[in-house]
Amino acid sequence: DEAIRLTHMSKASLADELHDAPQGGGGQRGSSRPGGRGARGEDVTSRIFQVLKDYATVSRTNRVELKLCEAMVLRKGFTAQQLQTCLEEYQALDIIQMNATGTHIDFLGEVS
Repeated sequence: DEAIRLTHMSKASLADELHDAPQGGGGQRGSSRPGGRGARGEDVTSRIFQVLKDYATVSRTNRVELKLCEAMVLRKGFTAQQLQTCLEEYQALDIIQMNATGTHIDFLGEVS
């Protein structure tokens, strides 16, 4: 299932790049519709993860407090349930891990 999702994401990304190319590439990443697909065809789960990863990158840390994550995604218009789904999916892929007390998210590997 993940391989199929990634294939679709890749195709959507290429289609968006081709669509944006004649206009000078001034397209904006993301979408103002949290429940919909982003400008690059990202699903909600991927968009939420990108918010979290971007914060970790800017903060130069591999650990982010869960309450802060929740505040960030709610402010972007997503729901707590969507955040939970995102966290579960990325934990299953061994990309993130919750600490034992469930108060922090650890990004496995380097955050770039």
